[in-house]
Amino acid sequence: MNRQSGFTLLELVIAISIFALLGLVSWRLFDGVVRTQQGASEHERDIRALQRAVGVIERDAWQAVAASIQLAPGRLQLQRSHWRNPLDQPRSERQTVSYRLEDGALWRDSYGEGTIAVQQQKLLDDVHDLSWRLFDPQLGWRSVSTADTSPLALELTVSAGRFQQVRRVLLLPGPLP
Repeated sequence: MNRQSGFTLLELVIAISIFALLGLVSWRLFDGVVRTQQGASEHERDIRALQRAVGVIERDAWQAVAASIQLAPGRLQLQRSHWRNPLDQPRSERQTVSYRLEDGALWRDSYGEGTIAVQQQKLLDDVHDLSWRLFDPQLGWRSVSTADTSPLALELTVSAGRFQQVRRVLLLPGPLP
């Protein structure tokens, strides 16, 4: 008898089927990993944008001049001192800063004393809700500012993108002795 070596047609079909199934499973696994990585990247980008916006607000609040904070519905305004001047431009030591919500975006407007030009900076997109409160030592948490006392803290509550009700309490500098 003459014996031939090699594979039969049935063995080849089974081998091709196994490799096709492995390829399909590998593709689904790879696709799942890529989608998960994209979702994590979007989430990280949103967190960084929120942290950056809160960081700017925190810096302004920490440099706020005592008794200069004014609250109105959806708006915060304060005066800050000791702000950076990298171009060494002539300026006052005080800067007026206001925050407003417009068309789902949080904006920061700033201008120095004696200047007309307002610098506008978009801090955060896709903002659903924004509220401010001040902590007054005699009256507690208030949604409006009072002129007779200096607040100790500023509370920011923001809902933006996928984040609902992010609350941050920022300490304010006390009045000068």
